[in-house]
Amino acid sequence: MRTILYVDPPAFCTSVEGLVAPALRSRPVAVAPPGADRAVILALSPEARAAGLVRGMAIRLARRICPDLILLPPNPQLYARASRALHDLLARWAPIIEPRGYGHAFLDLSGTERLFGPPHDVAARLRQEARQRLRLTLSVGLARNKVVSEAATRTYRQHTPLPTDYPPLAVQRGTEARFLAPYPLAVLPNIPDLIRRRLDDYQLDRIGDVAGLREADLIAVFGLLGRTLWARAQGIDPRPVLPPHIRHTFRLSHTLATDTNDLTILHPLLRRLTDQLGRRLRQRGLAARRITVLLEFTDYAKAHRSLPLPVATLDTDLWSTARRALGTALTRRTAVRVVTVRVDHLVTAGVQLDLWETSPPPDEAVSPGSPHSLQAAVDRITTRWGARAAQHGTTVPSHRSE
Repeated sequence: MRTILYVDPPAFCTSVEGLVAPALRSRPVAVAPPGADRAVILALSPEARAAGLVRGMAIRLARRICPDLILLPPNPQLYARASRALHDLLARWAPIIEPRGYGHAFLDLSGTERLFGPPHDVAARLRQEARQRLRLTLSVGLARNKVVSEAATRTYRQHTPLPTDYPPLAVQRGTEARFLAPYPLAVLPNIPDLIRRRLDDYQLDRIGDVAGLREADLIAVFGLLGRTLWARAQGIDPRPVLPPHIRHTFRLSHTLATDTNDLTILHPLLRRLTDQLGRRLRQRGLAARRITVLLEFTDYAKAHRSLPLPVATLDTDLWSTARRALGTALTRRTAVRVVTVRVDHLVTAGVQLDLWETSPPPDEAVSPGSPHSLQAAVDRITTRWGARAAQHGTTVPSHRSE
């Protein structure tokens, strides 16, 4: 069972500025580009937030609302240095850490109880160590996935003024939807502004309002994003915690020696690219939920097409879906000069893949002669002897002798 901890240092940038200049503490402080009243606020202190200021507000309006506001220019070197120190501290408590901007991070605590103790105790000790060593206060959320653990930390922002202490908030397994339901949609992370506006048009204000809708209705309005929105509102999130050296997106590009739109050339090229991406995913124990084929033409115009993937651990899944994407993206007679294949929406292979599709039956995954066992055999061959050791053949039609 996964245990994900999300660390959110409230008002990180202004807190770090206060460590350098103690006179700024307990004052309304905002970080914004200097020299332009039309610029907007990038970060603000709890005191500035309590005065009614919000991120993205114009400086001219902010000064009118809060005449005592102290404006500071951004200091990315200072924030990056403090962020590295915090992430180094966090890395001592988890085998996998995924930094998310200045100070923020996901930690995968799965399987660490025998080493560090219960996750709730780890969160408490981590907060104490950050306060003692770095003089930083942390808001911490614990859940079985990323979206709920991050949402847990966002619930503190619903309090005005912000509480002075941020005890770890743990969401028990099986209670995710019930925990999220009463909160406004602002608590749910990573909702695009366009979707937020549409939800507001439909007078859907609470996460529970969205979770109560049928998945098919959300898909009808928002397309494939509706499926993800419904899952997130239910507290379902299969995304793994990825360390910095593993990207959230895998992509490969190939520039053709001679520009062409001949499918007898493009299809084999596409097959090679998807095979390489499939091997990279399997080597890291990942699967992708979406594939995109991007084309650049001779006249430098571009086209792309994205399609959802089934259980994308087999090269045949990647190849067949990429071929369909190529067919719908290739709508011009102009020759193609660059082909790019990208896979994203990564999840841990075999973990909660039923968000969109059901995973293959266990007996199929291990039975001799099954697609999965065949794929594993091909991977062993190519790992030892190179990618050219196993090539895709063509079917030769049989001829009956008369």
